[in-house]
This record gives sequence, structure tokens and C-alpha cells, in this order.
Amino acid sequence: MIPAIALVLVVTLGGTIATYAFDRAAPAYARLATGALIGLTALGFIGFVLALLLGMTPVSQGIAAAVALAPVLLLRSPSIRTAVRRDLEAARDRLGSIARPSSRGLVTVAYGLAIAVGAWLVADRTLFEQADGLYIGNVNNLGDLPYHLQITASFAYGDNFPPQNPVFAGSGFSYHYIADFLAAVFVAVGTSLRDGMLILTVTAGLALLALIHRWTRDLTGSAVAARIAPLLLAFSGGLGWLVLFDEARRGESGLVAAFAASDARYTIDPEGFWRFGNAITTLLIPQRGLLLGMGLAVIVFTLLWQHLNVPDEPASTTATWRRGLRDALTEPRMVVAGVLTGVLPMVHIHTFAVVGGTAFLWGIAFREWRAGRWLPWVVYVASTMAVAVPLLAWTARGSQASISAFFGLELGWDHGAHPLPWFWLANTGAFIPAFVAALLWRGDRPLVPRRLLLYALPFVVWFIVPNVLRLAPWLWDNIKVFVYWWLGGVPIVALLLARLWSDRTGPRIAAVALAVVLMAAGALDVARATVGPSYQEFDRDGMALASLIREETPPNAVILTAPAYNTPVFLTGRRVFMGYVGFLWANGLPYGDRERDVRTIYAGEAGARELLARYGISYVVVGPQERREVAANDAFFEQFPVVGEAGEYRLYEVPNT
Repeated sequence: MIPAIALVLVVTLGGTIATYAFDRAAPAYARLATGALIGLTALGFIGFVLALLLGMTPVSQGIAAAVALAPVLLLRSPSIRTAVRRDLEAARDRLGSIARPSSRGLVTVAYGLAIAVGAWLVADRTLFEQADGLYIGNVNNLGDLPYHLQITASFAYGDNFPPQNPVFAGSGFSYHYIADFLAAVFVAVGTSLRDGMLILTVTAGLALLALIHRWTRDLTGSAVAARIAPLLLAFSGGLGWLVLFDEARRGESGLVAAFAASDARYTIDPEGFWRFGNAITTLLIPQRGLLLGMGLAVIVFTLLWQHLNVPDEPASTTATWRRGLRDALTEPRMVVAGVLTGVLPMVHIHTFAVVGGTAFLWGIAFREWRAGRWLPWVVYVASTMAVAVPLLAWTARGSQASISAFFGLELGWDHGAHPLPWFWLANTGAFIPAFVAALLWRGDRPLVPRRLLLYALPFVVWFIVPNVLRLAPWLWDNIKVFVYWWLGGVPIVALLLARLWSDRTGPRIAAVALAVVLMAAGALDVARATVGPSYQEFDRDGMALASLIREETPPNAVILTAPAYNTPVFLTGRRVFMGYVGFLWANGLPYGDRERDVRTIYAGEAGARELLARYGISYVVVGPQERREVAANDAFFEQFPVVGEAGEYRLYEVPNT
């Protein structure tokens, strides 16, 4: 793990130095967080290009890290050297104050340590090994994790360059995969699949929370709101905590005993009423693409807010145009924001749509078409398109996905038969009322000034649109857009809590009560994922089979398995002829013919050998999943050479295919 951590530190250094060129006022913690995400993103894209040219090796990824470190050349600038020296001296002074900490300093340290330890504990339970196999602690990750393991393994072990879809062999790969590639980079320099994902999750997760803190501070000017905001995202949820009281009542036990005795999830139920799952357990841990994408989105939002706050200077039209053109050409803020937006199609496609749409809405809300003001926005759009268009073209090549499967009219999202107002009130709890109350709070001290109101309103669009349109084949995936409505509302709700806290005793009690109501369900789900029961993903024999496959088969082999969500082949990176139907359907892929042919082959029916040859399948797995899910005919496969076996698993080689 040490080489991988060293790689993270190197690229974080490069990214941190780069921030001095476009974000001069950033506090130290935000500068490091921004640097970490920019450095990781640079490593991902540079490393991917080098892997295409040189292969996925420690050498190619070492070169990528060296290139990502190139911003240290900015230290040649006297002004940047001065700024770095000033920040280092300030950091030294803060560290020196630890010996004589104030009460406020102790609170800050305890707050930071609690978040760091919590993030580590949650991420550490993402995937872990026990005596009888590999397990997870978050049941919401049961299907997502093997899919992302397969993508990561395909880069690390399967020489998947240029990428094919590793769960639908022969098809182009239009999925956003840079986060999974980054985990593979860490594997390439010597860590395990599990630790590669852990390092990425912890680094990107802590960076995201730090950036939300800074973003909220910039927006609201409130230090208290800035501390509350990361918790509102981490512990997002609705009124599901009431279920725990019902469990305690029915079990005639206390709340702690009821929690320990139950396996309930308090923000999401796959078949029930609770659908708006907690951001950590449902989205950011299972989907590192969204985790990385959201961090980049917050960086862009922060940079655009800085631009929106540049004051207009009274001047003639000619002078205004001249000043706008000068700012557009010399101020790198909008170029950086555009480039970071442009990379999002390969980081997280939903985030790309949200960030681009939000920027457009801000341009309208803040009347950025005025003389001179629109020129920096042209730079932003041009920078975005210069990066995004080639990436979109690259990911679209060879894809068999049906675009029409991703869009449709669907009113009310996933509310089922439940009344829509009650569904949203229950699933988001006090968040919507608190958000609305904050916006409407007027009087002598309006809570939300006009500019912050304009800044917040476009996020409401990301609540309305997914309630009207289906934005993915699986309707529930609209939550990947809904989460940005929640994210945009977090600073506003945090500001409301901060205002209540700053007033007299009564409002302070109300602030604590409201915070508990807002975060209780999410906190329960995060606790369950951290200290709750575990769930087996791969048994010990399956892990042994995966090791056998990696040792005995070529990296580009096509392997036939049952279309299960957790076939052991996903630990090998070899291309699977047809993976889990849920993966394929959610990506709009036409899997019907393959599903029929898989059953024909495993049954050993007439034409099975011809199908093996037609599809270029070189190996077949016959194990418990194949016998259970596709009624594998063991007798048919006895005609093929056995490469090896592990427990009830056998790997057969298919000659001349």
C-alpha cells in the first residue's frame, strides 16, 4: 500500500501547487483538498493515455505521476513562492499552537479527527477479507461493488485498452470509468484491489467533505454553517429513524437494543417506501465515480461563485468590453472551471450534465449576458467543450447502448402508489421545510440575501427535472441527479441551523432538535454500514478460482459464466461474455440474444459448440452459480480440457475458438 499512498501524496503536491495559479484565497485545508482531487484526476487521465500507449505498468503510472507533479514548476514565480511560504509559516504556527490549544482549537481538532476516523471506518468496511471469503459491510454495495471490481480489475489485470465493456465482451465501453481506472493505478503499483479502492475512497471522501466546508463558508460567511454542512450531506436521510422507535416498541427493548437486533435500513428499502437513500451508504461508497465527480463539481461551483462575486466597475461600454476581454484572457479561474467540467463525462456523466446545466442557469439568473460579463463565460464554455467533446466521442465509440433507454416521461420519480407530497416529506424529512423556511426568512435580518438566493434556486431544477423525466433505464438512478439538489440545499439549511444556534437558548434547542431530525436516519444507516452485519460477496473457493484464472489464462481471454452479479471472474479482469442482467439493463445494452445463447450453451443443446466459436469464448466456468442459475450440464463440458478447479468450481478451456 505504501507505493500507492506515495503516489497520492505526489499528485496531491502537484495539484496543491497548481491551486495558487487560480484560487489564491483558498484556506490551507481547502487548498489541499482541491489539490488532491485535481492531482488524482490528472493522474487518472494522464495515466490512462500512457496505459493506452505503454500498457498498465508501474513505469507508465510513475511517468503519469511525474507529469501530474509538473505544477511545481510554478514555484519559479516569485509571487507563488511567496504565497506558498506564507501558507507554510501559517501552518507551522497552527501546529505550534497545539501545545497550548484554546477551547475553540480543541473543538476544531476533534471535529476534523472525528470526520477523518469516521471516513476511514466506513471505507474500510467497503470490502474486507474473512476466513471464508470476501465480505462487505454495506448491503447497498452488494451489486455495485462486484461491477466496479470487474472494471478496475479489467484495467489492472486484463489489459483492457482500448476499453471494452468487461461485462459484455466485444462491446465498446461508454460507462464513466476514470475513478475505477484510478483504483487500478494503485493496483498497478503494488496494492490489492481492495486497498486500491480504499485509498481512492478515503482520499476523495475527505477532500469532498473539506470542500463542502469551504464552499459553504464562502457562500454564507458562517463558520458554524460551514461545520454543519458536511454532516448534512454525510448523514442525509428522511424520517426513517421513526422505524427504529417502532422496532423498539414492538420488541419492548431500548433503542440501542432494537438497532442491534435489526438489519433494517432507515433511508432506503429496495422494495418499500424508503427510496431516497443516504448519500454515503447508497451513492458515494458504492460509486466512486460520483464521489470524485461531486468533489470536482464543488470545486467548479466555488470557482464560478468567485467569478460571480467579481464586482461590476462603472465604466463606459468600451472600457467594460476591454476589461471583460482582459479578464477572460488573463484570469485562469474560468479556464480551470471549464476544464474540470469538461473531464466529467469520463468521471461521472450525470455530474457533467448537472454542472453544465447549473452554470447555464447561473448565467441567466445573474444576467451574465451584460457587456463584458459574458466574455469569461465564453471562455468557460469553450474550455468545457474543448475537453468534453473529444471525451464524449471516445466513450461513445463502439457502444451498443440504446440512447432512447435513458430518457422518458416519469412523473413523481419512484413514489409508487404513495401520495407524492407525503413520499417526499417522509423520504427527505425536515430538509425541504427547512430549505423553504430559510429562503423565506425575511425581517430585519433576512437569512438568505438576494445573491445567495439566486445562487441556490438553480439547484431546485435538479429536484424538479428528475421528478418529471426518467434519466436512466433504471428509474431509481435519477437519484444521481437528485443528490445535487440536496447538495445545493445543504449550505442554505446549514445557514438556518447556524442562525438558530447563534440566537438565545430557545432557538438553540430548536437547532439541535432540527439537526437530529435531519440527520438521524442517515447516521443510523452509516452506523449500520460501519458496525453492522457483513455480507459475503465471494467465497473462498471462488477467490481460489480467480487466482487460477489470473495465472492460467491470457489477460484478454473471454470467459463464459452465469450472468450473476458476483461471479468470481470479476476478480480477474478477464472479459465476461455476459454479466449480470441488471448491469446490462441499467446501461441500456441489448442483452436478450446473449442471455438466450448463454442458456443454450450451458444446457449443452444443439449448436452450443458453434455458439462458443462464434462469440470467441475461450474459457467456461462451471460452478455453483452456473448450476443454480442457468442449469449447467456438467456432462456436456466433460469434452473440454479442465484448466483447473477449486471446490465446486471448474474452469474449462474451449479449443480452437
